[in-house]
Amino acid sequence: MDEIIKTQEYLNYIKEHCDNVQKSWELIQEKCQDKTFDFLIDDFKYFTLDSNIKRHDVSKLSTAEFVPYRRKFFPTDQEKENHKAEIDVYFNLAWEHHKAKNNHHWENWTAKENVGAYPHDTTYVVHNICDWMAMGMKFGDTAKSYYEKNKGKIILPQWSIDFMYEIFDCIYV
Repeated sequence: MDEIIKTQEYLNYIKEHCDNVQKSWELIQEKCQDKTFDFLIDDFKYFTLDSNIKRHDVSKLSTAEFVPYRRKFFPTDQEKENHKAEIDVYFNLAWEHHKAKNNHHWENWTAKENVGAYPHDTTYVVHNICDWMAMGMKFGDTAKSYYEKNKGKIILPQWSIDFMYEIFDCIYV
């Protein structure tokens, strides 16, 4: 029964996070409506980003991610006591899978940028910001402060940092 309760708690968390990503996207659209950002005026980019936002974190429901994430963040008492090392190993594999499958993580799109597959794609940056904003809604932070606290570990091309601060200037006035 504990696994069922923890699974429901994790599903509730995923839903809340995805709802917050959607709210973040709506806020960015509202606050940036007077700007000529390509993701707002180019229909292809807009609808691609909107579609990606609506499918945000769907990979967390996959076999590769669901149980390892649930056991890491919503473990039963027995799992906490008896399986910590195993949980960490499987979570690390799930996290690598998640980053590889989701271009809203900077580790994903910067790797693509480095090989030239998706140069200067602002939709990835916006989706990344929405993800950080959603986490901030949950944990009492902002995307801007999260970035500034962690920028020593977040390796971004300069164009994306400049673009990100343009978005921050719109939403954190």
